[in-house]
Amino acid sequence: MAKIMVIGAGVVGGATGNGFAHHGHDVTFVDVNQQILKTWRDQDFNAIHPDDVDLNAADFVFVSVTALTGEHGIDLTHLLTATRNLGEKLAAVTDSRPVIVYRCTMPPGTMRKIIAPLLEESSGRKAGVDFGIVYNPEFLRAETAAEDFLAPRAIALASFDEQNEAFRTTQNLMRSFKAPIYWLTLEQAELLKYVNNVGNAVKITFFNFMRLVAAKLEIDTEIVFRLSTLTAEGLWNPTYGTRNQGAFGGVCLPKDTEALRYFAQELGVDVALLTAVQAINEAIQKER
Repeated sequence: MAKIMVIGAGVVGGATGNGFAHHGHDVTFVDVNQQILKTWRDQDFNAIHPDDVDLNAADFVFVSVTALTGEHGIDLTHLLTATRNLGEKLAAVTDSRPVIVYRCTMPPGTMRKIIAPLLEESSGRKAGVDFGIVYNPEFLRAETAAEDFLAPRAIALASFDEQNEAFRTTQNLMRSFKAPIYWLTLEQAELLKYVNNVGNAVKITFFNFMRLVAAKLEIDTEIVFRLSTLTAEGLWNPTYGTRNQGAFGGVCLPKDTEALRYFAQELGVDVALLTAVQAINEAIQKER
């Protein structure tokens, strides 16, 4: 049984801690929100304020603090505050070597260039020597986060190198979830979160665009979309479009994209999505 602290006890942190408790581990939630703490205490969990954290009693610390988006992009304020506070707690550790596992979405390079140095600076300790660092991107849906954590399709763990002790220790912790575990570089794992989330956003936007076109023509899209998931290779083949084969070409894709863009524009539908698709494709063609 591992002793696990979860910093940030909202949707992601809550699912994380609850999932580990389900597997028999000793979980403590940490949050600044007293109402959130009360919610977990009412469920018989130990839940404390960050001021009361003692890392001498922790094997793992999972950080699930939200990084918000501000007017200039991602706002790391809350994450950096939590990291600095965590580093100060690490400075007081005398008889353990905790592994710090981040689950927050952050731009590639943040863990290596910002988080790890900040932990070392604020603790006076050395990453990889006095404590471990791992990045574990989460793949949870908001409405089913608890269920998703307990039944992952895959688990991604990132560290400074594949032989890293912190990676191996976290890998052993995760084995009980019976999912394939992959090692990635820190930057690969950070990018993975954006590939997942923005990929979902683009797919939703495309089908919403097609609904707008269909609405102008009074076409019911239910059977159309259902059959497209069975017949369009980009929808039934999960690796289609992911291989590094350059811009799309051939007989159909370029001409039909242009035809639909012109047709939709004539209907009065905003074609910014298709214009962007064509512009990016042309830029990739020029690079090749």
